[in-house]
Amino acid sequence: MPADSSATPTAAATTAPVPERAAAAILGSMIFLILLLMAILVQTTWVDPASASNTPPAEPAGYAQL
Repeated sequence: MPADSSATPTAAATTAPVPERAAAAILGSMIFLILLLMAILVQTTWVDPASASNTPPAEPAGYAQL
């Protein structure tokens, strides 16, 4: 029985590499999402330097004093 190479595709033929344009789009979107998440993190954790030196408000008088 002769071996027919077209009947069984090789592993390289079944797993084609990602096209350059798709790889660039994936990389660009990953970088964009990382920068966006970092900006959100900085915005939510930012403390105004003027308010950082203020003393915290006093506790309500209803608590027990030790």
